[in-house]
Amino acid sequence: MLARLAAVRRLAPALRRAFSLPSHEVVGLPALSPTMEQGTIAAWKVDEGASFAAGDVICEIETDKATVDFEAQDDGVLAKRLEDAGSEVAVGAPIMVVVEDEADAGAFAAFEA
Repeated sequence: MLARLAAVRRLAPALRRAFSLPSHEVVGLPALSPTMEQGTIAAWKVDEGASFAAGDVICEIETDKATVDFEAQDDGVLAKRLEDAGSEVAVGAPIMVVVEDEADAGAFAAFEA
């Protein structure tokens, strides 16, 4: 019982921060090929705080076979880049935070995944 209470106390600040932020989605690196296990962000095409539309290229990702465009599936605003260009990232690892409203993007300036 005490161990569970200690765990809750350790997590409380992180949970409070997460719930105090505007609605958002933390987006992981997608698998852009069937054999892809990791990729390198070659270049970001959308700046932090900028909006994008479905079909826009958000970034270019180098896979084990080619450089592939990561296209947006929906409209949104890139609130925070969690990885820099040139970073090698595992598939599924967080690379960015997306929000719906441009006014909410500034709340993620110090966000860490």
